[in-house]
Amino acid sequence: MSPYLMSTTDLDTLSDADTATVSSLAARRRSQITVAQAEQLAADKLAVSLLSEFRAAWSVGDRDAMSAVMLAAIDLDQVTPDAPRLMDELRGLSLPAAA
Repeated sequence: MSPYLMSTTDLDTLSDADTATVSSLAARRRSQITVAQAEQLAADKLAVSLLSEFRAAWSVGDRDAMSAVMLAAIDLDQVTPDAPRLMDELRGLSLPAAA
């Protein structure tokens, strides 16, 4: 919502959040994690989300959504070369299980 359309009370409420304090546990957790670890956690969450989205699209036969997820998976695989490849996981969904 545009700040120009908000009342003064709403704007005061938003600005209060700028000075909000963070719990000591959250502050300690943030101080102990590196940027690389945070990026890896975000990539892992994105991979899980994309895998779930692909499964949902596959179950209803939505090929457009499946293609969009595959393109995002390719991008994610290129950005995180050391992580397990998401495209391999997506391809594995269509393979019959080994006995």
